Amino acid sequence: MKAVVLVAGKGTRMAKYYEGPKQLLPVGDKPVIEHSLDLLPPEVDGLVFVVGGPHEQTIRDYFKSGEHDGRPIEFVRQEEQLGLAHAFRCARELVTGRWLGMVGDDIFGPKGMQELVRHDLAALADRVEHPEKFGVLVADDEGYLVRSVEKPQEFISNLVWTGAMVMDESFLDLEVPPSARGEYETPDVWMKMIQENGAKIKVVETDFWLPINDKEQLEEAERVLSQ
Repeated sequence: MKAVVLVAGKGTRMAKYYEGPKQLLPVGDKPVIEHSLDLLPPEVDGLVFVVGGPHEQTIRDYFKSGEHDGRPIEFVRQEEQLGLAHAFRCARELVTGRWLGMVGDDIFGPKGMQELVRHDLAALADRVEHPEKFGVLVADDEGYLVRSVEKPQEFISNLVWTGAMVMDESFLDLEVPPSARGEYETPDVWMKMIQENGAKIKVVETDFWLPINDKEQLEEAERVLSQ
C-alpha cells in the first residue's frame, strides 16, 4: 500500500512567520511532516509526494535521498491547485489498489492511522469546536459515512475529516464538478462513491490530531508534543 502525501500549497497563512513550506516547519525535534511519516502503519511500503506551488523545490531538495525510513519516495506535480480531491488524483498513474491519503502539514497519531488501514475504505475523523472550518461527516449507527459536506454554513455535526483516509482506485477515477469555491472537494467524491458504487466508507475517530494551519496551532502543537 502506498501513502499519497499532499505537500503542495502556498502556505499563505504562515507566510508572515515562516518563509518555507509549512510541512517543514520545526515542531519539537523535527519537521511537521516527519512526525506523521515516522508513525505510518507498516502496511505502507511506498510514498507518493504530490508537490507544487512556490515551495516545490524546497520539498524535493529536503527529500532528495528518494526515501524515508526505508520507504521509496515518488514525486508527482500538481500543476494547478484545485482542491484536495484534485491533488490526490494527480497521483493516479502511480497508485494501484488501496492507498492511504494524507495531508502533509498535520500531525496524526499512530493508533488512528493503524485502525484506518484495517478497513477497505475509511476516513479519519475527530470532534472539534468549530466544524464549519472543515469537511463535516455524519456516520450511521454502524460507523459508516452517510453524509459529508465541505465547510457547511449550518451546523450538521462536530465530527470532521482530518485529512487522512484509505481509498481505492475508484476515488481517483470518479469525476465530480468543482464546488462553488472552484475546488474539487473530497466529500463530494465520497458521496458519489456511496451513491453510484455502493461504497461503504468507515468513519474512524482518531486518537490524536494536530492540524497546523496558523501560528496559534503551531504553538499548540509545540506545547502538546513537549508534554
